Amino acid sequence: MFKRILLMVLCFCMALSVGSAVLENAMSTVAYESGTSIEEDRNSLNALQNNLSSIQTNKENLQALIDKTNMETQTMLQEKMLLEQEYTLLVDEENAINDIIAEYERIIEQTADDKADAEDALEKQLEDFGAILVYMYINGDQSRLEIFLKSKSYSEYLAYIECMENLLKSSDKMVDDIRYTVDNIATKEADYIEANQGLLDYRETLKATQADKEQKQKEIEEKIGKNNELLELTQQEIDSMQDDEEALRNQISDLQHQIEDKLAATFNGQFSFPIIGYSGYTITSRFGIRTDGPFTSYEHHNGLDIACPRGTAIGAAEAGIVTFAGYNGSFGNVVFIEHGGGLTSVYAHCDSLLVTAGTKVAKDQVIARVGTTGKSSGYHLHFAVLKNGVYVDPEDYLYA
Repeated sequence: MFKRILLMVLCFCMALSVGSAVLENAMSTVAYESGTSIEEDRNSLNALQNNLSSIQTNKENLQALIDKTNMETQTMLQEKMLLEQEYTLLVDEENAINDIIAEYERIIEQTADDKADAEDALEKQLEDFGAILVYMYINGDQSRLEIFLKSKSYSEYLAYIECMENLLKSSDKMVDDIRYTVDNIATKEADYIEANQGLLDYRETLKATQADKEQKQKEIEEKIGKNNELLELTQQEIDSMQDDEEALRNQISDLQHQIEDKLAATFNGQFSFPIIGYSGYTITSRFGIRTDGPFTSYEHHNGLDIACPRGTAIGAAEAGIVTFAGYNGSFGNVVFIEHGGGLTSVYAHCDSLLVTAGTKVAKDQVIARVGTTGKSSGYHLHFAVLKNGVYVDPEDYLYA
């Protein structure tokens, strides 16, 4: 993932480098001298604007990359937090397992001691029992005869013999009980050892799981570190682009002023009448407060309304650059032409437009046809003039 993102950044950087080279080339062609033509200045302006657009696109792409990387980093931080919680639980479980193992080891040790004691008792009991058996075997019937002779009566003799037999039976039972106890202790010991081994094996599994969690945490931390490096690099690129963008805007502004100054230098102070090839026009409304018309009483009219048949040719009042050509609210189809020196002419309610934004037009060049689009009561041309962004009386320039 990081390699793919880094590759994207490198591509953006390469694009920026190429754009910067084009920018430097374009800027080197901008000559702020009267020796360049308006057309040459416009070409240089277009090159600068194209580079500005390229920088803005690259900035947007890099910002999108920053946003995506931030989201990925946030996701990884959440994953890291979950891993840390899981690791903590594993450590707690291991500590509990260690306590149980310690208790098992204590029990196993105690069981071993108990087993040893029982085995010692068994061995002693077997020795005592063996001694009785040996004695009775060696003495046999003679011993019985001696016992009989020593007995005061036959009943005493029988009692003694019965006592000896009970003693043998009791010793034999005691041996069996001790053996059972030893076997039982040995079984428990084996069970404890088996359970303890199971815990030891499970503890190893816990340790392996902990190691896996630690490794994943380490990998995530490395990815987060790389993402932070990427974010820093990308932000540096954006900052660099912003500096280039600011320089471009200044160049564009200077060049636009140069074009305006050159356009103004060619203007003799008088516009051509905007209607071409038709002399039967009628002025239906002039600049200023008007009390007639179908819309608003006593409204300020910002231009000159010239009534003509539909399709009458509309000419540019002066040479200039089309800054807008399209539909615009109450103006309907409208053309704005910049002439320099802060002057802009406006041609509204057109039926059709024959120029597009960015077109350089000559004086009296047909740019549109009369219509009634937008907020209009009939076929006419609404002709207006802007001076430094403020509407002024167009007749001051038509009949200067």
